[in-house]
Parts: sequence; structure tokens; C-alpha cells
Amino acid sequence: MVSIQFCGGAGSVTGANYVIDNGTVRFVVDCGLIQGSAEADELNYRPFSYDPKTIQFMIATHTHIDHIGRIPKLVKDGFRGEIYSTYPTQEFAEISLRDTVSIMEHDHSQLPLFAEEDVDQTVTQWRGKEYQEMNEINEHISFRFQDAGHILGSAISEIWVLDPETGKRIKLVFSGDLGNVPSVLLRKYDYITEADYVIVESCYGDRTHQKIEERKAILKQAIEDTIERKSVLIMPTFSIERTQDILYELNDIIENHSGKGIAKNGKCCIDVYLDSPLAIKATRIHAKYTQYYNQEAKQLSKTDNIFEFPFLQLTERREDSMKINNQPQPKMIMAGSGMSTGGRILYHEERYLSDPKNIILFVGYQAPRTLGRKILEGDNPVYIHNHPIENRIEVRRVEGYSAHADKEMLLDWLSHTKNIKNIFVVQGEQEASESLAKAIQDNLHMKAEVPTEDQVIILT
Repeated sequence: MVSIQFCGGAGSVTGANYVIDNGTVRFVVDCGLIQGSAEADELNYRPFSYDPKTIQFMIATHTHIDHIGRIPKLVKDGFRGEIYSTYPTQEFAEISLRDTVSIMEHDHSQLPLFAEEDVDQTVTQWRGKEYQEMNEINEHISFRFQDAGHILGSAISEIWVLDPETGKRIKLVFSGDLGNVPSVLLRKYDYITEADYVIVESCYGDRTHQKIEERKAILKQAIEDTIERKSVLIMPTFSIERTQDILYELNDIIENHSGKGIAKNGKCCIDVYLDSPLAIKATRIHAKYTQYYNQEAKQLSKTDNIFEFPFLQLTERREDSMKINNQPQPKMIMAGSGMSTGGRILYHEERYLSDPKNIILFVGYQAPRTLGRKILEGDNPVYIHNHPIENRIEVRRVEGYSAHADKEMLLDWLSHTKNIKNIFVVQGEQEASESLAKAIQDNLHMKAEVPTEDQVIILT
């Protein structure tokens, strides 16, 4: 008998965590932090709904913290198996998890969920794998990664599990998070030809993204308006992928002077600050793995540093970050975290939210009840570092830079897979998951359902 338990990511975007058990081997796919809800901290600290000591190995689909953020807690609680991912995910994971420890240590309201030594142990258990490399754990389990096109190194996981009772192998496919098409940097997601069961994300399962031309136009317009107003453009960014996408676009806009008023006499009219140590480190890792780029980005990277341009300043040190406040306007500040749940962006929001001449540009999903969502929806005041801050800034949003596939892309990806017995729709707000499940049934005529938290389903 083979079973899957939905220990996280069911009915919510964050906290992905799935346990597969065939009676002999028990393993986990993803183990992410729960984010956004009022009770998120409490949920992250609660014991796992399974004994970590009984888990023999795990698969990490990609490096976003809602997919890997509780792995050191799993290790702290006794998990000692190997962790498998692609090589870029392995590198990103270490810097992301160390950054998470640093953020937790600065939060004096509670004890950290895990410590530096737990990350040290986690790193020793991590193993990198290539796309399309077949990996046999034992006679019961084998798996293979395909390109998910979501962030650098993100993977679709094809997993074959032996049912000891029947002697048959059941094929499970975890989408992880699928990428938005076309991506600025990455290749399109791979299609999977066959599967028994598919576990598919649904972050944007109820909507369609803007076109690529529209997203770049919105970015350019925000920069132009900031220059004209001599104001400040702040951008909460996700350190891995979203930041690099924006840098790639800015490289073109600024070096080619393709924006109205952005350059005069060959000089840029706005200083751009990347104020995120994690994003700076992630950008260096991106520069190592050009083989993962799409053809256009790969070709351009041979002749140009695609993540650098004049008037870009990298403020890795805290003292350099603090100096940004004293720099003249106009200026553009990119900082994490992407949902304004922590990091340096909070200090910039605290300083600049109250001025209606300033612009905040959201370039990714904002989970319910996060500060980013509250700013986006116009809450006034908002609370930062326990202080009320007037929210009078001009709010803009561009969904085209989202790293997630939209509804049409998710349906496209699923339509290429044959012989599916059931599709489990996860990693979305309830409404988005239900909308995608219905679209799958109506348009693809496949069985689909939205599992509930901690639900156990027997796979036959």
C-alpha cells in the first residue's frame, strides 16, 4: 500500500510538505515555512505530524523558503537522511537558510525555530543531482528531476514508488512550482508524458498573467515617473530569480537608454540600489549556471554581464544600506523580503510609505495578511516594527514578473500528461485551488481534487 499525506501546502500557498509511505520506505517532498497567516509562527513551531526520525530521505523541488524553510527544523528533530535537489538549489539553500537564521536571531519576540548548527548539519546531508538523471534510492524508490522553469534549478519531480502488496510501481509527479512563460532568464518548463498521480501547484490557478511586453512597460513607466517626480521607487523583491529578472531588464533599459528620460547625455538619471545581501549572493550563483538559461539570455551572457549596469550599487554591508537614506532623489531601491515579512525592505517602507510622490512596485505574489498584502490593499496605517506608519505611497503592481505559471500554463502543462488517475491541486489559496481543479475537470476532463491539511490518501 502506498499513501501520501498532505502535511502542508493543502489549501494554502506556503508550507509545502508531503509524506509518501509504501510501508517500507517513508520520504518527504519539500518542507517549507508557513507564511502570511496570523497563526503562521505558531504553526511553524508545532511538532511535525510525523516522526522526523522515520523519514529516510527527502526531495527539495526548489529553494523558495516556503518549500525548504523548515528543513533545518526537520534535521533538528532527528531527520538524518539525504536531501536531494538540483545543484543550483543545493547552493541557494545554504545561503537562504543561513539568512533565515539571521532574520530569526534579530526577532527577539521568540526563540529561533532552528540555529546555525542545524543549518550546518542540513548542509552535510544535501546531495546535488542533474536534470534528467535517473536516481535509484533502493529497489523501492527511484526519481528524476525535470526543469520546472520557475527559478534557477527548480525541478519537477518524477518519482516511482513500488507498492509491495501488488508489485506494481506507482508514478507520482510533483510539479513543485512551475515557471511563468516566457521567462526572462530560464527555459520553459518540461512536459511529463505519463503519470499515475500529479501533485500540481495553483498559486495563480484562477488568473492569467500580463504579457511580457506589458510587464517591462510598467517597470519602465515606474522608473520614468520616479525620475520626473524626483522621488523614490521601492521594490520588495524575492532574492532568488525575481531580483535577477529585474536586473536583466534594467540592464537593457539603462544600457540601451530605452526608457523616456531615464538617460541624458549618456548618463543614467537614477541611482539603483540592490539592498539585499541574500540577493547579491544569489546573483553571483546565477552567474555561475549559464547552462540553465534560455537561449537568448545564454547568448547575451557571453558578451555582457547581464546583471550589472552603470549606476547600480550593491549594498551588502549594513552601513552601506544605511547610507542610502542620505543619497539624493530620484533613486530606486530593491530589497527583500518580497512580501515585506522581514529584511531591509521594512526600513525603506518605514521611511518612504508616507509620501504620496513615492512609488512602491510589487513584482510578485503577496500572501494574505503579510505586510506586502496590506500595503497593496491600501490598509492605513500599517505597522512596521510595532509602529503605525501612514500608507500614502502610490501602489503599483506588475504580475508579469511572477515566477509562477498562470491558469492557462498550468492547464497546458497538465494536458501533455497521459494516463493520470488523479490530480491533487495544492499550493494555492483555497479559491485559486478550487478554480484550477474545476478548470481541469471542465477543460481536460481529468479527475482533480483539492486535498485538506493532513489528509492521507491511498494511491493504487
